[in-house]
Amino acid sequence: MQTKSAPEHAAGGGAWGRALRHARRGIEVLCNLLFVVVFVVFLYKVAVRHTAGDAVAWADEVTVVLFIWIIFLANAFLVEDRRQICFDLVDRNLPPQGRRIVAVLRILLLGGIIAWSLPGAFDYILFLWRERTPVMLWRLDIVYFCFGIFLAATLVRWALRLIELSRSDWRNRL
Repeated sequence: MQTKSAPEHAAGGGAWGRALRHARRGIEVLCNLLFVVVFVVFLYKVAVRHTAGDAVAWADEVTVVLFIWIIFLANAFLVEDRRQICFDLVDRNLPPQGRRIVAVLRILLLGGIIAWSLPGAFDYILFLWRERTPVMLWRLDIVYFCFGIFLAATLVRWALRLIELSRSDWRNRL
């Protein structure tokens, strides 16, 4: 049986559910395409280094920026919380009600920290328009905008998770 993530449960099977599934699929395709570009750039860099004996500086920068985008987009929209690496030595030994309480407290604590830091993070990302990457001269606000997306999406996902954990059928969603 395949379980649904918090946003899929909250959206249901209607138009919102379909839109969410299409958006997730689009982000999955985008991340896969970015991985393909990383692989092609890496192969190009290796080929040029071994055939021409020349280092391709832009290739390192492109792969780093693409990896940043892949990691933050995938973690914001594709990787479910239960798939994240976590410290659950205490949590897994608790009864369901205890796991529910720990999950709510974790979301409130970490979500509160993220919500508190969100204005400063966005302010700093917007401030970065003045700076550029060393080789490709890409604006850093664009490079790191994915971090802002990640923070906002994480807050939305955790808010939906809190709604799930407050419903009468919370045991099915734990």
